[in-house]
Amino acid sequence: MRREDNRNSMNELVETDRGSPVRPAAAGWRYLPLLLLLAVVVALSFSDAGAYVNHEWLSENLDRMREFVHAHPLVSLLLLILAYSAGTAVSFPAMAMISVAAGAIYGLWLGTLGVVIGATIGATIVFFIARSSLGVTLRRRAGPWLRRFQAGIRRDEFHFLLALRLVPVVPFWVLNIVPGLVGMRLRNYVWATLLGIIPGSFVYVWVGTGAAHTLRMGGDVSPRELILQPHVLGPLVGLALLALLPVIVRRLRPDLALPVDSTGE
Repeated sequence: MRREDNRNSMNELVETDRGSPVRPAAAGWRYLPLLLLLAVVVALSFSDAGAYVNHEWLSENLDRMREFVHAHPLVSLLLLILAYSAGTAVSFPAMAMISVAAGAIYGLWLGTLGVVIGATIGATIVFFIARSSLGVTLRRRAGPWLRRFQAGIRRDEFHFLLALRLVPVVPFWVLNIVPGLVGMRLRNYVWATLLGIIPGSFVYVWVGTGAAHTLRMGGDVSPRELILQPHVLGPLVGLALLALLPVIVRRLRPDLALPVDSTGE
């Protein structure tokens, strides 16, 4: 009788993709992050938010937005983090423009802080979804390159992901998913993501601060003089250094550079 009870209780358990048993109710909760993410995608689709994130919108609303940030710094920072988290989680196509807008509206340091924290939170949400909701399905569809990624993770997961965040070998959204599929530790994932996106985030936000300064100057300066202004020349140099960053990282740590392509060869 006791053996039958044990069998029945074992039948009620569901094996997860990690092999640990969870009850059906717990298995259902695994899909909650995915459902929330789909809800955000639907909301953004119906709102047509991408149509408002452009140069014209920034020019028309810059002064008003800066006044709001000055009056409510904490609330405005939380709004930036929330918006950037949602945009990163759904791979919103205008994230680079949002980073530039953050620099124009919030300034260099506050804008960088909001973008980095928001992007890290959004990437971590996708990491959880890949590790729970869609882990089994995505692993079945992944090519041989997933095993190569897993081998790199096993060698040194923190520095491996940090290098890939710095070097644009793999799309950002792919690096949000794959670490969850191969069992990377959450702490290492979060820190490698946060530190790895700081250089790029800083440069794009810096471009925004330069754009805001240029808009305030209006037509009082010639294009030749404008390009030599520190608020314009600095971000341009930063973009050039950002383009050279893959070469630098590959020179310093060639063992961490993983050439991943769509064919998995």
